Amino acid sequence: MTSSSSIGRRQFLTGALGTAAAVATPGLLAGCGGGGGPTGGGNNQASGSVRLPNYTPYTGVTPDLRGNPQGLLDAFLKYPEPAVRATNAAPGDGGPVSAFVLTNSPVPPALGQNPFWQELNKRLGADLRLTIVPSADMPTKFATLVAGDDLPDLIVPALFTPNGLPAGTANLPAWLAAKCQDLTPYLSGDAVNDYPFLANLPADAWRDCRYNGGIYGLPVPRGVGGTLMMRRDDVFKQLGVDPQPGSFAEFRELCRKVTDARANRWALASSPLDFIRQMLGNPWRWRLEGGQLVSAYEGEEYKQALADATQLVKDGVVHPDSFSNNAPLKKWFNSGSALLITDRYTAWPQFFAENVAGPTFEIGGMRPPVHGGGGFAATWQAQATNNFTAFKKADEGRIRALLKVCNWLAAPFGTEEWLLRRYGVAGKHYNMRGGGPTLTQAGVSQTVLGVRYIVDAPDVIFVPGEAEATRKSYEYQASIIPTAIKDPTLGVFSDTWSRKSGQLGTIVNDANHDILSGRKPVSAWDDIVKQWRNTGGDQCRTEFEDGIKNSGD
Repeated sequence: MTSSSSIGRRQFLTGALGTAAAVATPGLLAGCGGGGGPTGGGNNQASGSVRLPNYTPYTGVTPDLRGNPQGLLDAFLKYPEPAVRATNAAPGDGGPVSAFVLTNSPVPPALGQNPFWQELNKRLGADLRLTIVPSADMPTKFATLVAGDDLPDLIVPALFTPNGLPAGTANLPAWLAAKCQDLTPYLSGDAVNDYPFLANLPADAWRDCRYNGGIYGLPVPRGVGGTLMMRRDDVFKQLGVDPQPGSFAEFRELCRKVTDARANRWALASSPLDFIRQMLGNPWRWRLEGGQLVSAYEGEEYKQALADATQLVKDGVVHPDSFSNNAPLKKWFNSGSALLITDRYTAWPQFFAENVAGPTFEIGGMRPPVHGGGGFAATWQAQATNNFTAFKKADEGRIRALLKVCNWLAAPFGTEEWLLRRYGVAGKHYNMRGGGPTLTQAGVSQTVLGVRYIVDAPDVIFVPGEAEATRKSYEYQASIIPTAIKDPTLGVFSDTWSRKSGQLGTIVNDANHDILSGRKPVSAWDDIVKQWRNTGGDQCRTEFEDGIKNSGD
């Protein structure tokens, strides 16, 4: 589920990729339908019993602000200097390693014109052969890949993931079993200790790699802090407005106070529907009640949130161009045209990198108050895995060779390896400024190879060159993590969801857009929910419930 302010790429990839793969592999997928095979309730039939890799934290780097097992990330006020050299030799054997990866940046220069790629190959001891796919081209490229049956060593099914699971093929468990390597013997339990940086990945990230009773990939972990209402604290100070409301009524009044259309300033970059839903205790996607799932859409609080969000639009406190396609929400926030924006915690450093306000620029996180007042409402815990990478089936020697390369790619923050992989060569691709690396123009164009979506180190909180901003981001996460609520379907597979989440999302998001923009009344929502249920929502519910019962978690 995504709010009206964040629809688009995720649902496009989800729906289009599922359709593309279904067309491209009719024999495989037809054999997996009906009542047989790992469909319906999905991968969790026996996956809950598989032993996850034992977690062994890396101790070579000490954070300035320590996280905790509940999901609070470590924070660094500056990049450790000197960076720790965590490996003694290149992990590769000099041979080729092929990978199918995504990028949301312009495709970088090819190997022959890319000194960063050449240096990365040197440090890896491998000939990294990357198929780098822009996200807009992913549906056709993935369909071609699957149809040709000529898989690379490493396959990133998709960058954006519905329901905590990679998109890219319908009946994903069956496709993995038929074409990809079961990594359980190499990674389960203490076996992962052969790859210490993979052992450093948090346990929750591995849960989304479980299929068919085994471990079928490497995770790209992310923090569970998720999205938040980000706030221009510097402007709030200038205006003399208390930046933390204690109820929806106070939030509405705050938005009125800071909005001044004559000064080209509005409170909100887009409708705060999800923020209000949190105030009301509405779940992210599903709530589990007595073993049965209730959709967020079915709750009365969802309609109340729609009514409240619509009222804010009528109040004139939402940027008037927010309903336009590709509205530049982030630019409005950075320029001060909008003082509140819903975004992921990972946007914190991005906003500072693109800061146009100068040294006074300051961001804070606004906690959702209980709708009627009386404390703070719980936020939604995000999935712990951005995506995972599957391995093409191969013999043991080849799999272990690939795992050694991937282990290097997962080297943690604070190491030379992490710095090289993410930023390149000092003086050429980045310079250290104020305690953090800053990319040069060459770094911006050359380093976006997509290797961070093969596997990644545990996420940390770090705003380069901005120690106080790092501290504020950490303090916000520390305040919301203890009460954040996890969706019960995360890590549970539904075949219907893998095929229809794009279609279902379009039904909801189009309706949200129509209601929030005033084209339809809130009362139209009941019919929308019926349509959503009949189109596949109820079938998703049944499959998720079966998966939860069989998950073993």
